Parts: sequence; structure tokens; C-alpha cells
Amino acid sequence: MSPLRRKVDPPPPIDPAEWRPQAFGRKGHRSVADPVIEPKWSGVRIIVRIERGAGGSPTATLTDEDGLDATEEFAQLASAIAAAALADDLVLDGYLTIEPTQETVGIETKLIETPTQGQVFAQMLGGGRIRPPEPGPRLDRDRPIAFVAVDLLRIDGSSLIDLPLLERKRLLDGALKVGNLVRITPYVRPPIGSLALTWHALGFRELAFKAGNGRYIPTGEPSDWALAPINPR
Repeated sequence: MSPLRRKVDPPPPIDPAEWRPQAFGRKGHRSVADPVIEPKWSGVRIIVRIERGAGGSPTATLTDEDGLDATEEFAQLASAIAAAALADDLVLDGYLTIEPTQETVGIETKLIETPTQGQVFAQMLGGGRIRPPEPGPRLDRDRPIAFVAVDLLRIDGSSLIDLPLLERKRLLDGALKVGNLVRITPYVRPPIGSLALTWHALGFRELAFKAGNGRYIPTGEPSDWALAPINPR
């Protein structure tokens, strides 16, 4: 009788150019061990690679979930991300989204509705008009597109994907200079309390649950990360 063999996950690609954003799985959020909880951003999920060019200036390359280069489409934003880098070499996971740049002064922030990822992607790349879901409030789609970093995967040539998420979060806080077009996502450890209501009032409709001690899986395959709707009641 042949011995039973446990299925072993394939090793991640060595070249960061081949890395893809870690995907959410189908399990419920209660199955995530010792979670970190973040608001779920809308928009386009990307991997950002920042490195120093021949002249010493930083450059950023944006790659979407399908492996397509989005740098030219978002050239101005790519320049802003590169300028925000506080290290010579960074690889980041994040979102291209218009949510952080909404003008909320003088209006009810709870009227900001999150568009679907497909809607934002079509509007940003195709330039077409989007019909938001009805009934519901709308985002101002004329606002600038920003980058929101959610994870740090490499810094100065050292891969971080085998480090616990909480350690990567700590390093991420010191890797970018935050500004209008470059942000770092907030997060919290349980219990989340009234913060979920605050995020809901700002337009978020889902929470992302990620294992605080989990490593990063840059293969684009479903993982143990989970999404959960925000219940405002």
C-alpha cells in the first residue's frame, strides 16, 4: 500500500513580475483565524513594483489581477506612487479606486455608495458613462483615482511573503509617504465594535478578514481570506 500523501501547494513565483494579488476564498469570515479586519475597497486590484531607474529616479509598474500592465493607463498615478516610496525597492498589493478622493465636506458621507469592481474598471479604462445601481447614492466619478496600499510584499530586495500579515502591515506603515493620491488602508483587530458602522457611513459595504499570522500567497489562487457584508443594524 502506498503511503498517503498530503497535497502540497505549489511554490510562489520567484520573480515579483509574475506575482498576482492574493485572492479571497469562499469560506465564511468566522473561519479566519486571529483575523485582521479591513474595509473592502472597490476598484481595480493591482500589484505595484517600485524600483530605482538608471538615473536614480524611482519608477512604478502597475500590474492587474490578470497580469496586464496598467502603467500607461495610469501614468500620472504611477508617478505619484513612485514619488511616495520611502525605499529603493518595493512591491505592494493595493487598489486603484476613486473612494479616497471623494469630496465629502458639506454632504452626508453615508450617501457615498461603493460601485462594483467591474463598473469602476470599465469607467477608468474605457471612459464610458456608468449607470450606478438604483436606488442608491453615487460616487463623484470626476474625482481623481488614488492608490490604496493594503499589503507590502517586498522591500529593498527582501521578500516579505513568508512573514505574518501583522508584521507586513507594520513595515508598510513606514514604506510610503501618504498623500492625496497614495493611501494606506486602515485595519483593526477584533472586536470591531462601532467602527464597522463608521466604515459603512463612509460608503463601504464589505469587510475583508485576513489571518493576522498568515503568509501572502502571490499566485492569484483563492485563499483563506474572506469577505463579509457590513450590517449597519
